[in-house]
Amino acid sequence: MPMKKKTYAQLKRELDKIFSEYIRLKNSKDLICTCYTCGKRANWKEMQAGHYVPRNWLSLRWDERNVHVQCVGCNVFKKGNMDEYSIKLKQQYGARILETLNKEKYRLVKYSALDLRKRIDLYKEKYLAL
Repeated sequence: MPMKKKTYAQLKRELDKIFSEYIRLKNSKDLICTCYTCGKRANWKEMQAGHYVPRNWLSLRWDERNVHVQCVGCNVFKKGNMDEYSIKLKQQYGARILETLNKEKYRLVKYSALDLRKRIDLYKEKYLAL
């Protein structure tokens, strides 16, 4: 029996999952991550991949400059802890990063199902290489 083809929404969820796992593991040491915005340390599975520009902006949804490890407190309860997030981004990427991300979010992108599958494969590869 042939495998049922995944829907676009299923592919996006799969990519979100592997991308989040990659971000958290890439930024861990001995499986412990540090929150980008408050410095809290915890196991990578207890942390989240927090977006500076929200995920609904597809052009930055899977952009590694826009996504960093965050604790639940910062990502959810402090709604991203954006003041601290912007300070950290400028420290890491330079003074123009906020302008760059703000401009980039308006770039119109339309990912095909094939594009999503390719990104899934890419991040699975990167994940396994860690």
